[in-house]
Amino acid sequence: MLDFLFGSSKPQAAPPAEDKPKPCCVCKPEKSARDECMLKSLTDTPEAECKDVIKSYKICMEGFGFKV
Repeated sequence: MLDFLFGSSKPQAAPPAEDKPKPCCVCKPEKSARDECMLKSLTDTPEAECKDVIKSYKICMEGFGFKV
């Protein structure tokens, strides 16, 4: 009713989902390296041992708009 004063009350539409790839379809080499490092780790803290490959995977995913 008072759209001319406060703007439209309708929410803005999100960009179409088909424009953004699925998370399973991107960063495959980085994901494989991360998984392999974690699975083959001989320490009690594989997260610490594999932090570089985990960081690489996160950077790649963020490049596609995903937060890991």
